[in-house]
Amino acid sequence: MKLKTTAILAVCGVLASAAGAFAVPVTRPGVAPDPALTSGREVSGGERWEGGARVTTGDTLLVDARLGHASMPRAATGETYLFAQVSAADEGTPATAQAPLNLAIVIDRSGSMKGDRIANAMNAAVFAVERMRDGDSVTVVSFDTAAQVVVPPTRIAAGSRASIESAIRSIRLGGDTCISCGLQEGMQQLALTSLTGDRISRMILLSDGATNAGVRDVAGLRGMAGRMHGRGVTISTIGVDVDFDEKIMAAIASEANGRHYFVANASGLPAVFGQEFDDLLASVAKETELAIELAPGVEVAEVFDRSFRREGRKLIVPFGTFSAKQEKTVLVKLRVPTDRDGEQPVADLKLAFRDLVKKADGACGGSLALAVKADGTEQRELDPFVAARLERSRTAQTLTEANKLFEAGRVGEARAKLAARKTDLKKTESTALAFAAAQPAAAPRRAARALDRDFADQAAAVDEAQQRFAPPAAVAAGGGFAQPPPASSSREGKAQVRANQEKASGFGF
Repeated sequence: MKLKTTAILAVCGVLASAAGAFAVPVTRPGVAPDPALTSGREVSGGERWEGGARVTTGDTLLVDARLGHASMPRAATGETYLFAQVSAADEGTPATAQAPLNLAIVIDRSGSMKGDRIANAMNAAVFAVERMRDGDSVTVVSFDTAAQVVVPPTRIAAGSRASIESAIRSIRLGGDTCISCGLQEGMQQLALTSLTGDRISRMILLSDGATNAGVRDVAGLRGMAGRMHGRGVTISTIGVDVDFDEKIMAAIASEANGRHYFVANASGLPAVFGQEFDDLLASVAKETELAIELAPGVEVAEVFDRSFRREGRKLIVPFGTFSAKQEKTVLVKLRVPTDRDGEQPVADLKLAFRDLVKKADGACGGSLALAVKADGTEQRELDPFVAARLERSRTAQTLTEANKLFEAGRVGEARAKLAARKTDLKKTESTALAFAAAQPAAAPRRAARALDRDFADQAAAVDEAQQRFAPPAAVAAGGGFAQPPPASSSREGKAQVRANQEKASGFGF
């Protein structure tokens, strides 16, 4: 591996983005960058900041990569973080991709989908077809204990829309739930498309229940989703009502770089489908992967929230497809050698993708290094934007752990854990905002939300869970007081568990 610590390796391009970053504006009107903070020089397609601890580069996709510490004390433990935020252009993008869509809609038709659920699922699927453009391809699969092809891969055209809609409305209820059957058939049908060249392959999986046939465990379904993503397919999952297995549905979406949605009432399905289509129709890049090649002696302690693979000293993080304004992130905890003074190389980064705007392959990258100091002037506080991303992971983990406690009937412990998280968030927020205010030029160039908004969103999610996990009051019945059902088995309790999982999935995106 060849690490360059004085210049950025950038070849043009695009860095990808997602919904998991936070930021204040890169610069504020009338505020000049702090010369002690930035080198301010442009190099081969990117900028090096803070002596090498931050790099920004790209256009269609922009990457902002930074270390948790620009400098560390000599002979310290050497623990820091590498945070990469990839974001797509918004205003000013020449044109969103005109690449055709290759879409599979996979619908649970098990007996529990009766009534409004199956009716609204069919309406949402019809709505999706109406949004598709002539020349796109759609397939529809339904499943209970087995999968059925409702619509084979069909090109959208004036003459085909009515027959597709009629086939969707012919779906009838069946027996139990085999999610793996639906996934496998949906993948096979996507592979049969007649579309060639650049195309965007997406699967939307909709279910209202726990899988009880076929592959049933989280690890097995996660593995299926990972293999499908390896073949270029993103999977978004929609859990309907309150009895689906949120852990399985969230794991499938996470592994396949899609979104996980919770729809408490099936009437909300068209809005979710609309959100997915807004993203699909604004796609600017696909097949995006970030390679992080570690310098000699640098070790990985943990990769947060995202799937990845190892290739020697490289971490390969798949990001998949990006739509305009979208943002995706990865956070890695590292152990870095600090046994000698001077610049310590940490990692080379390269983002590779298919640029759907330029209709060409794209790539850009850079290198990161930190300074090892023995004079006591090292950076003591964590970079505020790294700190905020770390808190997102911790908040997501807390919501998941609180769910488990709540479902086990340990309501008091669940609420106490959430209260502790809120306290810790406040402490970190105060430090991070002060650090960011002192260094306004250190903010990411593009970001989904402001730094203070990010902390506020986390606090709101924790506070809502804490309030909704309060024990229910006794219910009057027949002149006396009946013992209410356990909170975890009530509709309200189940709904909050699934809402928590949706938020946790978003915080880790």
